[in-house]
Amino acid sequence: MDAVHLTTAHNSTDTRIFDKEAASLVDAGFDVGILAHDTPKEEQSSIQFISLGSAPSRLDRWRSIPKVARIAKQLDPSVYHFHDPELIPVGLYLTETTDGAVVYDVHEDYGHKATGREWIPDPLTPPIAYSVPRVEQLAAGRFDAIVSATDRLGRRFVQSNDRITTLHNFPRIDSLPSKMDVRERHADYVLCYVGSLSELRGIHRSLDLLNTLRNRGLDVELWALGSWRNAADERRALQFIHDYDLESSVKFPGYVNYDKMFRYLCGADIGLSLLDTTEFETAIPTKQFEYLYAGLPTLTTPLDAAIRYLPDQFRHVVPQDDAEATADAAETALQRDYDAANMRSLVEEKYSWEHEAEKLVNLYKRLLGGK
Repeated sequence: MDAVHLTTAHNSTDTRIFDKEAASLVDAGFDVGILAHDTPKEEQSSIQFISLGSAPSRLDRWRSIPKVARIAKQLDPSVYHFHDPELIPVGLYLTETTDGAVVYDVHEDYGHKATGREWIPDPLTPPIAYSVPRVEQLAAGRFDAIVSATDRLGRRFVQSNDRITTLHNFPRIDSLPSKMDVRERHADYVLCYVGSLSELRGIHRSLDLLNTLRNRGLDVELWALGSWRNAADERRALQFIHDYDLESSVKFPGYVNYDKMFRYLCGADIGLSLLDTTEFETAIPTKQFEYLYAGLPTLTTPLDAAIRYLPDQFRHVVPQDDAEATADAAETALQRDYDAANMRSLVEEKYSWEHEAEKLVNLYKRLLGGK
């Protein structure tokens, strides 16, 4: 096997790991596997799955870390590519005990993210937020390469490891048809959100927006695609929907595959990215490029790292917690015509995964060439 991707925190068919990185490597001729929990029983897209079994809880996930190290070493690939900070000890172990190259794929600023993790007790948040980046820095110099989801994330590692490749989470479009079937709609207008469903990621702001627009007399519905981040946010959202009689105006399709996601997007009018500005200040949400490709304007909170990628004519920046101002912007967006062909070409020419995949393949050629 040329490479195995290791994850305990992500779904085995996670978009970045499976649809983008592993699939692109297979397309380039590499033999690739994914070691994760709850994997499919058979390979998909010529990608092998090696199962860690089930991990119903976070504690079960952490308990499986020694098992990850043991199985990964037995697989003996040329490249170990891990995706979670909790697997840093595994990466260090594999560096010392195997001849394989070890790659740390940094998806987020995990120290910063600790402040928004509801499962972390408040007294532990500051020490975790302080220690995680320092552990990453200390370990990074031992790895053969660092892959980062943004340039800003990558710059954090320059002093300890200059072998950094930035792979932005731009949408993969080569397998998508140029014209897609669209989902049936039951309202004049449709708002659409793609991603995990949680308060920090804007589900409650999205529902508040829906309610405000309906109170203004607009016939509008919300499609929220993704899985719930936690039970508390789900209960609060469902209670809000019940209290304001929105049951017929909200659809929760759950986690859907890439093709199906675009069918929803192509049937909508506005893409929502109402993320918490503190929690996601360094993020570049993939959803905004997926909205562009589908011809949707984006309604977004002021995320400085992200909105610079969106041309002014295709975005509407709104205050984080002002439902009336957000509704004003939504009404403006619904009344305006957008050049969908221009939006799509922008992604095809500048912001597609296909451009990023070339960098990943070149990285693997270097790693494999040096072994």
